[in-house]
Amino acid sequence: MTGVNLGLPKAWVVKCKKCSCSIICRAIDPQAEHSQPDQADPPPHHSVIVTCSCCWAAFRYSPAEIFKDSPGPSSSCYDRGKPSLKEEKKPNASLLVAASLIAAIRLNREEIKSSPTVHSKIADSIRLAEMIQARLRG
Repeated sequence: MTGVNLGLPKAWVVKCKKCSCSIICRAIDPQAEHSQPDQADPPPHHSVIVTCSCCWAAFRYSPAEIFKDSPGPSSSCYDRGKPSLKEEKKPNASLLVAASLIAAIRLNREEIKSSPTVHSKIADSIRLAEMIQARLRG
């Protein structure tokens, strides 16, 4: 996706050393730069440490690695297709509610204590809720 105009204004960017995405190291005010081009901000003259918003890797970049472009993801970014940790660990709320209701119905009038019977009914309830959810998805 490098070179694709995503509608983002130009900024001083660097190419991430890990995933190759273009990341901002210094923002530019495009209106001020357009109205007063002689007072445009120059690129940084010293090394900067930038954290990538895609892969969260932080590296030091020299002034020679800083250029003016629009920020954006790289077509070769290997982290782009992976689900984030937040998505992987997020529990499915509807599955939890369905399994809880099924377990409550199956355990009606039984003593609730840690026993193989209770654990078995809970596991069966979760499997049944997953089957219902899979059937609803098609």
